[in-house]
Amino acid sequence: MYSGKVFVLYKIIDPTDYHVLHPRPVYLIVSKSKTGAVNVMSASWVSPVSDEPFIVAVSIWKGSLTYQNIKETGEFTINIPSEKHLDIVYKAGTISGREVDKISTLGLRLAKSSIIEAPGLEDMLGFLECRVINEIEVGESALFLAEVKTVHVVEEMYTRYGWDLSKAKILLHNGGRGFTTPYKLILARR
Repeated sequence: MYSGKVFVLYKIIDPTDYHVLHPRPVYLIVSKSKTGAVNVMSASWVSPVSDEPFIVAVSIWKGSLTYQNIKETGEFTINIPSEKHLDIVYKAGTISGREVDKISTLGLRLAKSSIIEAPGLEDMLGFLECRVINEIEVGESALFLAEVKTVHVVEEMYTRYGWDLSKAKILLHNGGRGFTTPYKLILARR
């Protein structure tokens, strides 16, 4: 008997294709070594995991300079780029800080943090100052759990509901060189 429902036929894909969970917001992670050298990398595997206290989880490849810096200092900033930072975000994720000074190569300017030593980046939508509270090894990466100590935002881009998506143009990573942006806030009915 036909129920009138339309059934969707799903295709099974490669279980290692993590892109099924993309697009995701992409961030610029800034770290500072014990000697004061600053590095930046792109990361889309960032997620809030608690709001009281505000704790984020950030997945970082263990072979990266960012991983080394965070292990040394226990601090980093999460910087929120917009679509105008597209090329910077892509390049920050494709060149190595061990080979070049990414801050100067990408023309980035540092913003002083208020609590931690690792700086934020100027000209971003905002940045979070983070201090590591735990590290979990996950395959080739480490999952850093970090408490957010301070949040900086560009005031006219932030509203009661979060980012004003008509202005902020948050950058999302879809895979490889592919990025997108959300463009409007849609509120659910009560």
